[in-house]
Amino acid sequence: MATVERDGAGPIGLIARRLRGPVLAGVATVLLGALGYMVIEGWDPLDSVYMAVITVGQIGYNEVHPLTTAGRVWTMAVIGAGFAVFAYSAASITALFLSGEVAGAIRETRRARMREQMHDHVVVTGFGRVGRAAVEAARRGGRSCVVVDTDIGKEEAVTRCGAVFLHGDARDGTMLRRAAIHRAAALITSLDDPSNAVVALTARSLAPTVRIVTRVTDTSWRDRLMRAGASHVVPVYESVGASLAATALDAEVIGVLPIAGTDMKVEEMEIGAGSVAEGLDLRELAAMCDGVHLLGLRHQGNLVRWHETGEALHAGDVIVVLGSAPAVDRLTGLVRHHADP
Repeated sequence: MATVERDGAGPIGLIARRLRGPVLAGVATVLLGALGYMVIEGWDPLDSVYMAVITVGQIGYNEVHPLTTAGRVWTMAVIGAGFAVFAYSAASITALFLSGEVAGAIRETRRARMREQMHDHVVVTGFGRVGRAAVEAARRGGRSCVVVDTDIGKEEAVTRCGAVFLHGDARDGTMLRRAAIHRAAALITSLDDPSNAVVALTARSLAPTVRIVTRVTDTSWRDRLMRAGASHVVPVYESVGASLAATALDAEVIGVLPIAGTDMKVEEMEIGAGSVAEGLDLRELAAMCDGVHLLGLRHQGNLVRWHETGEALHAGDVIVVLGSAPAVDRLTGLVRHHADP
């Protein structure tokens, strides 16, 4: 896989750097050959350089002047050196194009232009499972995304998600500047906890107003991440653990999202057959359980807000609620299968 070149290098700059060696070798061979003709044959500099050029280039023109035996031996040596330069140049050019470096440089130039035009986009560091989910959610929300990752092998997957890939270490301020962090609406960092702290600190120094959201696996890092500049810290395993426990203990609970820093949580509940909630509308159900906000009814992948529907609830309907743990637990009793009032 091609190595992504630095911004500003471009394919032309890449080719020029890779051909520098063969060009210098060719020039050195011509100069050395011309010097030999000047010393051996006593020719003037122009004739000597001309003879060296046509010999190194394998052109086959007539000799500028008749050659002595020593001059002929020297010409054979120059021909050998010219062939070696040609083979070296051909190998360098072939390796350059077969390695994919030129194609990689062209892609990076195109991505750099796209990043230059981005405003109010989302920068995501790390394209693991959490980073991928963040990118997909941001793209569904209509936001452009730049993904910074050290694994060049993830470029194709990032592109398929509709995001712009940037190969590098997000802890390096240069990478964040190339991701246009100063014009971004938000930064989502999904690396390990120490790396997230470095990214948050660096990003905050480059973009004082950007919203920085970071995952945390060890909750002892929560305060350190906030001090480093994070706007919000999401404890991934706590959220997943709470959702797993609630879903396992109550058949009616489909998913749970705890709200960090509060005792509130958002739950999805399925209306059970024969439950108290069956046959009621959302307003009537909300009136039976204080402290719970019914956000709406999930229907065919969309959320119908509570005030937009007056239909009675049926078994299998999924409602989305917000409330404290005790209040949500009371509501769970009302939607449970064959529950008593």
